[in-house]
Amino acid sequence: MPFRPRVLEATLAVALVLAGSLVARAVDLAGLANEPLGPGEAFRPASAGRVEAAAAKLRAALGPLDRLLARSPSGAKWKTYLDWPELQRQAASGSNVDAATLRRLFTRLDSGENGLEMPQFAAVRRAVGGYLDAVDAASNPQAAEVYLQRLDRLAAAVATAAATGTPEPLEPVGPLLARLEDTGQASGAVARIRSALGRPNLYLEVDESLLARGVNRPVHEASPINDVVLGTRVRGSGVTDGRVRLDFVPSDSRAVVDIALDATNLSDTKGSQGPVTVRTLGTTQVDARKRMLIDGERIVALPVEAHASTDTRTAGIGVNKRIGQRLIRKIASRKVAEMRPQVEAIAEGKARARVRERFEEQTADAITRASSDYETRFRRPLIERGWYPELLHLHTTQSRLCATARKALPDQVAAFTPPPPVDPDAVLSARVHESMVNNTAEITLGGRTITQQFVEEQLKKNNVKLPPALENDRDQPPWSITFAKRRPVALDADDRRVKVTVRGSRYTSGDREFPAMDVWAAYRIEPGHPGIRLVRDGDVQIYPPGFVPGGPDKLSISETSLRRILQKRFNKVFKEVIDVEPLKLPGELAAAGPLPMEQLDARKDGWVAVGWRKPYPMVYESNPGEIIVSREPTLAAAAGTAVIEAAFGAR
Repeated sequence: MPFRPRVLEATLAVALVLAGSLVARAVDLAGLANEPLGPGEAFRPASAGRVEAAAAKLRAALGPLDRLLARSPSGAKWKTYLDWPELQRQAASGSNVDAATLRRLFTRLDSGENGLEMPQFAAVRRAVGGYLDAVDAASNPQAAEVYLQRLDRLAAAVATAAATGTPEPLEPVGPLLARLEDTGQASGAVARIRSALGRPNLYLEVDESLLARGVNRPVHEASPINDVVLGTRVRGSGVTDGRVRLDFVPSDSRAVVDIALDATNLSDTKGSQGPVTVRTLGTTQVDARKRMLIDGERIVALPVEAHASTDTRTAGIGVNKRIGQRLIRKIASRKVAEMRPQVEAIAEGKARARVRERFEEQTADAITRASSDYETRFRRPLIERGWYPELLHLHTTQSRLCATARKALPDQVAAFTPPPPVDPDAVLSARVHESMVNNTAEITLGGRTITQQFVEEQLKKNNVKLPPALENDRDQPPWSITFAKRRPVALDADDRRVKVTVRGSRYTSGDREFPAMDVWAAYRIEPGHPGIRLVRDGDVQIYPPGFVPGGPDKLSISETSLRRILQKRFNKVFKEVIDVEPLKLPGELAAAGPLPMEQLDARKDGWVAVGWRKPYPMVYESNPGEIIVSREPTLAAAAGTAVIEAAFGAR
C-alpha cells in the first residue's frame, strides 16, 4: 500500500503555526478598576541590585545584536554609529553607569534610522531605556513623584477602559507598566494589570473535514503472494481495499493528529506439500495509525501502531495421488483445522509487521522535513523578526484543530475580554483582537521609513504586481513615509464597524518634505449580495496628530498641501465599497472552495471574528489507485501559511 507523504507535511503545516503554552485565567478589568492600584506599595528607591539587574538585561540584549551585526555586511558601520565600545562599557558598569552617556546612547538607538526597528536593535533600545529608568529611580529626587504620577495615569486608563468597554484608553498602559517593571515598583499592581490585559489576542480554528480533503483517500491494491508458512510454499493473490483518513485526537495539552489506515485484505492462495494442495480464502482486517504530537517546541512522531485480525477458511483440498485419496484428504482436513489458529496468528503478525514497516518508511522523510521546516521556516524567522507570540498553545478536539496566541511585548498590552463566539458552521475561522494587529504592526513598522522604490523592489522580488493604489500618476514624484513609533498602523474595532489608521511622522513627495499626518478610514460591515461587504463611512480623514476638525486650530499651508497629496493616494487605498471575495484554496484542495465568508463581526472591545463556510457538502471522491497521501501541497499548508502571514507576518 504505497504512501504519498506530501499531504502529511501539508497537514502538519497547519499545526506548525499553532503550538505553545497554556493560557492563564485573567483578572477581570472591571474588578480591577474598582480596586486601588498599589495599596501598601510605596515608592522604593531602586537599589544597586536593581540597577545591576537592568545592566544585566542590557548585556543579555547585546548578544543577539552582536551576532546579527557580525553576519551583516553593514555591521561595522552600525557599531560605529551606535558607539559599540561605549555601549559595552556602560553595560558592564552596573550601578556605576554614567547616566548622561547612557542617555546619549539611547538617543542614537531611538533616532528612527532605518534598520533600528529590527527586533535585535529594539531589544537593546528597550534594555537601555530600562537601565536609564532604574538609574533614575535610584538617584532622581523626584522619582517618588514620577512613580505616583504613573500610578495615577494607570488607574485613570484602567477606569476609563472599564467604563467604556473599549481598548483605546489603554494605549499608555503598556509603556507605563514597562517603566514600573524596569524600576521594580508596584509589583502587585503590575501583576494584576498584566493579568487583566494579558488575555490571548488570537484564536484560530480549522475543521477536520477541511484538512481531510487533502488526506482522505481510498486504497486499492492487488498484489501476488509468494510466501512460506510453516514450511509450506504458499502462492496466490491478494486484494486490499480500504481508506486512509485524517483523524484529530482530543487533547488539551497539545495537538494530536493521526494518519489512520483502515483496510481489508482478501486473499486466495494455494499451498502444496507432498501430494496435498490446500486452497485457502483469507480475510485480514488491518488498521494502523501514525500519531504526531505537536507543541510549541517540536513535532514528535510516535511509532506506528498496527493491528491485524485474520480469518481463513478452506476452499478445497486436492490430492495428487490415485490411491487413498479419501484417507489422505481426511487426514489433511484434520491437520489444516489443527494448524489454522497458528497459521492465522502468523498471518496476523506478518500483516502487522508489513504495515508498520511501510508506514514508518513512507512517513519518515515527510516528518523529518516538517520538523525542519517548523524550526527553519516558522519559529526561527518569527523569532528573528520579533513576531513570535509570547504565548502560543495548540490543541485538538474531536473535529477541530485550535490555536490560542498572544503577541504583546513588555511595553504593549493584549486583549482584556474573551473572544466572541465563532460561526458553528465555519470550517476555517479566526478571532483577532485589534491588539494583535496593532502590536505586530508596531514591531514591524514603528519608526521605519518606507519608500516607493523599496515597495516596488520587494514586490518585484516576490513576483507580485504593483497594486493600482500604489502606482504613481505620471505627474507625481516618488513618495516615502516614515511611520510613527507608536501605533504606526492601527486597527480599531467597534460594533459592526472597523477603522484603519495610518500614522506617519514624516512624508516626502520628490524633494518636498511634510510633517506628521494621520490618515484613517472607517467601514461599516454590511451584508453583500452574496456574502459580506465593507462600506466606507464618509470620506478618508487626513489630519495632523491631535488635530480636532471644526476646532479653533487651522491647517498650515504645508499641511493643506500634504493633505491634498495624501487624499489622492489614500482614496485609492481605502475604496468606498469592498466586496469580500470567497477564499480560494490552492492545490489539491481547490475543489473544496472557494470558501464563502459567512461571518465578519466586530465588537467595541476590539475583537473581530471571521468565519468561512464550505460551499457545499464535502464528498470525498477519488479514482481508486495506489494513492494513500497526495504529493501535492494542500489547504493544510496553505491555511498554516495564511494564518502566520495574517497574524504574525511570516514569509
